[in-house]
Amino acid sequence: MRKLLIAPLFGILCACGGGGSGGSNNSEPSRPNTNINQAPTITLAGESIALSKESITLTTQFRDPEQDTLTVGWKSSLAGVAFQQNSLAETVVSFPTVTEKQSVVITCEVSDGVNPAVTRNFNVTLYPETVGAQIQMLDEYQFKGGSDVSINVPFKTTSEIEEVSWMIEGLEPDYQEVINSLTSDHGDSTLKLQLPAVDEVLEFYLTITIKTKAGVHKQTARVKVSPADGPSLTVSLPQNLSVSSKGQLSIVPTISNSDEITSYQWLWEPNPQPTEPTANKKIYQFIAPNVEQDTDFTVTLNVTMKGDVKQSAKTQVKVKSIPAHNTLTLKSSHEIATVGQTVIITSNLEDTTNVKSVLWDIDNGFDKAMYTQEHNQLTIEIPPTDDIKKFHTVYYTVEYNSGVVHESQIPLIYLSKSAAENDIKLSDKYKEFSIYPQKEVTANYTLTSSVPLESVRVVSSWDTHTYDKLESTYSDNNLAITVLKNAPQLSGTRFFKVLTKAGAAEKEFTITAQAYDSLLRAYSGVDEVFIAGRSISVFGQLIHADNKNDYIGNWASDTLRFEFVNAQSAINEATMRDIFRPEMEKVKLILSSQDENNTETKSELAVEFVENLTLNGEVYNCKVRDRVLQQCTSDNGQINFLTPPEQLKQVVTRGSYVCLLGYDGKVQCEGFKDNPALEVPNLESVARLNAVDTETVCAQLTDASWQCWGGNATKIDDLIKQSGQVHQVLSVNDQTCLVSDGQIHCYQGEEKVFQSAGRFVSTLLMKEEKICYKTKRSYSTNCPLDQ
Repeated sequence: MRKLLIAPLFGILCACGGGGSGGSNNSEPSRPNTNINQAPTITLAGESIALSKESITLTTQFRDPEQDTLTVGWKSSLAGVAFQQNSLAETVVSFPTVTEKQSVVITCEVSDGVNPAVTRNFNVTLYPETVGAQIQMLDEYQFKGGSDVSINVPFKTTSEIEEVSWMIEGLEPDYQEVINSLTSDHGDSTLKLQLPAVDEVLEFYLTITIKTKAGVHKQTARVKVSPADGPSLTVSLPQNLSVSSKGQLSIVPTISNSDEITSYQWLWEPNPQPTEPTANKKIYQFIAPNVEQDTDFTVTLNVTMKGDVKQSAKTQVKVKSIPAHNTLTLKSSHEIATVGQTVIITSNLEDTTNVKSVLWDIDNGFDKAMYTQEHNQLTIEIPPTDDIKKFHTVYYTVEYNSGVVHESQIPLIYLSKSAAENDIKLSDKYKEFSIYPQKEVTANYTLTSSVPLESVRVVSSWDTHTYDKLESTYSDNNLAITVLKNAPQLSGTRFFKVLTKAGAAEKEFTITAQAYDSLLRAYSGVDEVFIAGRSISVFGQLIHADNKNDYIGNWASDTLRFEFVNAQSAINEATMRDIFRPEMEKVKLILSSQDENNTETKSELAVEFVENLTLNGEVYNCKVRDRVLQQCTSDNGQINFLTPPEQLKQVVTRGSYVCLLGYDGKVQCEGFKDNPALEVPNLESVARLNAVDTETVCAQLTDASWQCWGGNATKIDDLIKQSGQVHQVLSVNDQTCLVSDGQIHCYQGEEKVFQSAGRFVSTLLMKEEKICYKTKRSYSTNCPLDQ
């Protein structure tokens, strides 16, 4: 049994060693069958994000070919760090209290008493207990070349702001200016730049740094500068690639694009085809076919950008034949890595009885001091780089005692720190979730990264809000956040930080939740605009987190001009004592209720009554004056309604139709004769109209039910039937969103792709051909299918 002497070393580490000095760091072949004593090797793994006063567990593996007695020591770059070696496989690291973010280097040193001591570093980012900075910066900005641009970033902190600065990586602008507007704990900073004229897409990175008395906070964004004369898309592939039969290879393209990429298509010619190809992803990964002789294949990548802009690139891949009984295959721990990560490449060579020597090598001048080699494993520490993306090839050569030499190779691709940080994306970071008293809730977010994430943590942004349970798990791009608050809480917005780390790359995201003081919530419905008249229907709901329904609502208004048929019914009719005039055109209707603990919940419905209205649709522009429809015109002429409503309530238009609703509940539609929306069915008791898409209209009846007609009526009816109480529907192309039980539910075809949580929805709207929504008491617009 191997002997292990544990010698914990405490104190400040003045100089940190490199990625390890064990093994062979040169290009000389290693010879498995030798009597030379070899140095031990160290493998460290564990959580690389920690909070103040926390402990983390590092898994350790010490390997020594001769089974020598090993002495192990631990050091830290931060004072006050304690180590406890529980076993050969586990060490507990305990951190002291910190008030600002720290980068801590943990060093393990191992000696076998024969060779020089071997060291291995492990980097931990240590945060204070709360991460107090909310920085409202986009992940990416897009501009045209030759323009003057301004980027404004608002922020808020939990401690006094001392300094705000910007760093630009990858561009030296001719002119730049920073304008800060600061108070003690919040403000904004504007960076003004003069961008150069470009012939193809230029990418660079911006980092804003906010220094406070309690720490330093940073956020990085990518900037794309495209040619001023239109969209730009360039694609290139690495050349002169080779792989052994049945070997694995990844091809990573270099793409510059001025807009979103909509599709990737990889083609392999001629046959035989590779196995397990990722033919529709950005990175083409495959297992090469088996060939009897060296064969050249052509690989083509077709890329399509939004706006149907297309570009292609080709490369040649040489597949080398090898004897089947001596096939060498390599496998990498990282498809793409980044600075500070450890990449381990392993071969399938196990039996070295007949092996004379093995040789590992990395091309393009890769520093040999950054890797250690064993006969079937290469451990690589990724160094810093000024390039956004670096390409290398790892070569593996085995010489047998018979004189036969076999080779294999695998790509080594890594990103700069900034590029890796920009590729860490929380695509639905603007999605809210709800926190209820004494109820455990779990919210799921999509977190993606082109490089493997070693650590993901979720912490509270403000120390004024604590939780009985705040946990997160990350797997297969899904980040699940679980929150429990048992004690009574005040309603309001809560902020959380998602902390991510991949090697030296670190990125923080802010997500929000709405905390409620009751499991019962009132929802008053979507806001509306009506032509001034006598009465409207309201469609409220009392929604309980545990689906209880024994509650009584109450409708009220901010004006005495309203009367309710039955104020305690959530679905109701509100009647005006007289017709509203312009000076009183906006009113609020309030639905309220109380739970078992007499905690009140209420929701406001904003209703706008107008005498004059202008609607600008895709085809028709309509004008209402003094509550009468004056005209609906298009480039092809004007619509004439033969018998318009005596008292007009609503005008809606999408595409080539216009529909009118009268206060008598009757509906009329006119427009282009081939539009199926003109075929209005027999309708009774219509409360309001909903223009769903360019060929479909839905009517909500006074009992809250729906009836739809037009081109997509069947599809919309099916979605409504499978939903809860529906309040509004909107559709564009193959995307449909509806407001159901206060939240927005969005579908791509028949698949649900988004569902909101937290604050209730006030309305759906179209913005630049995208479906968007607003929430109650919010002025911001969210477009979930565009994120």
